[in-house]
Amino acid sequence: MYIRVISFGTNWWAMHSRDTSDPLCFSRKAAYFNAAALMSGRRLHHSAIFPGQIRFNSKSGFDPEFPLRAVGKTFLCSPPRQFVGKMHLLFERRATGVAPDAYMATLKSTEHGAIPFAKPGWKSAGVRPISISLHGQRYEAMLLFGSGDWVQSELGRWQVDQKRSRIWLNEIGEGALR
Repeated sequence: MYIRVISFGTNWWAMHSRDTSDPLCFSRKAAYFNAAALMSGRRLHHSAIFPGQIRFNSKSGFDPEFPLRAVGKTFLCSPPRQFVGKMHLLFERRATGVAPDAYMATLKSTEHGAIPFAKPGWKSAGVRPISISLHGQRYEAMLLFGSGDWVQSELGRWQVDQKRSRIWLNEIGEGALR
């Protein structure tokens, strides 16, 4: 499956190989992870209502020093799978010249408006959650969108603009300012 990255979650961490005698165990064989989380001041809060993460291995073409360079890029990925109560998505390697099957985007309450996660119909059937953190009305949601998929918030319906690799407000909601 080919996935184009539109945006990442807030929480980043790394794991090194178990062979600490290797002087490059912290870089050459490290894996880098990302998930949704909420910042409160300088503190990171893990308030997962849907726990999950994405993973980049050292051979994936991901540069942890410059994670935003991966935005707008397409990667060959294993399909998302449930493991030990969490959703996992492995980014295997960069892919060029291929059309993505899905788009990974992170929606935030401050930018996209409130989403009623507890109510049915907040997303189209093809949207697959990877990681969602929620605290009160604040949220961060890492989601996989297919072509034509959408998420409904108080502001309206959000979809992927495939040409520009971004999330855009397609239909304005009734309660939103026009």
